Amino acid sequence: MNEPLTKILDRLESLVAIDTRNPPRDMDGSHPIILALSKGFADTELKVTDLGEGCVQILLQRGKPKTLINVHVDTVPCADGWSNSPFELHRTDTRVFGLGACDIKGAAAAAIVAAQAQDRDFALLFTTDEENGKGKCVEDFAAQDHGFSQVIVCEPTNSQAIFSHRGLGAFEVGFAGTSMHSSQWDALEASAIHRAANWIAAAVKYADEKRQGGGVLPGICFNSGHIKGGIKPNICAPECQLNFGIRPGPDFVLETVADELKALIPADHFTKFEATYASPALSMSASEMVVAETLAAKLDIKSGEPVNFWTEAALFAEAGIPAFVFGPGDIAQAHAVDEWVSYEQLLKAHTVFTKVFELND
Repeated sequence: MNEPLTKILDRLESLVAIDTRNPPRDMDGSHPIILALSKGFADTELKVTDLGEGCVQILLQRGKPKTLINVHVDTVPCADGWSNSPFELHRTDTRVFGLGACDIKGAAAAAIVAAQAQDRDFALLFTTDEENGKGKCVEDFAAQDHGFSQVIVCEPTNSQAIFSHRGLGAFEVGFAGTSMHSSQWDALEASAIHRAANWIAAAVKYADEKRQGGGVLPGICFNSGHIKGGIKPNICAPECQLNFGIRPGPDFVLETVADELKALIPADHFTKFEATYASPALSMSASEMVVAETLAAKLDIKSGEPVNFWTEAALFAEAGIPAFVFGPGDIAQAHAVDEWVSYEQLLKAHTVFTKVFELND
């Protein structure tokens, strides 16, 4: 095992050992993850900004680099069934297992090791609120001029550069009904649960009919996430709540899609139809795309196909900062039991990050 890989794994081990699951979003400016990320850097190279509600920006920077590397360090909650503790790095001959190893603490470790191995300018922005759809850290950071010309946002892409992905919208919907005895025929139409079911069926049909439209990422991914309401089988449900998500491609306007979904049933069947989170797709102007693609080419990163999952690169691009997505590991391993990333992928990421600092371009 070569020296860079040993250092990457040692750093990754310290990161995985720290619980950064989100939810719950309980991190603040004194969280142990900050010390684990900044260990070995000068105090002057660290800036911590606590935005509240578990949203913390951890910026490690030397000099005035042109390229920013962004990595979120929060993870999803871990499901049951892990072969080993999710918070203990398990090493094999070719890969390493641990919660966040793939998504995306492996990239954090590789970037830190690359930054500490040289004396050039660098900038690493770590954030803590990506996995629960907050995006406050990046949104706040991108709204200010920090002097960066472009951004690499780290997510598992098999070490390919991704320049386009879907947007993301999450919604809460309330359905109105009328309480009555279930033996009445009117209950078929008046039940809030029946109205929710009718709307879900119409929404699924709507999404299915949109499959062929939308350019490089056709269609609108739709999912009913959670439904609750009603009282018991012999009472017509007076109310019902549903949350759902949509993932439109770059050629769709999220607000327009939401309006069309809302119009699928009579307006008085709803008590509310509210967006709880909305973020655009990753889409750039022609000139911004040239900047992003040129940087990827200089770093010898192979370009990949557009992806369905959302990333915070969209927030940087929306702020007018060219950005692409890159990172070690496969998205199929993210959020999975026994999450893993290969040594080969970690070393590829390390090589790319080293070139970023060498080029300073």
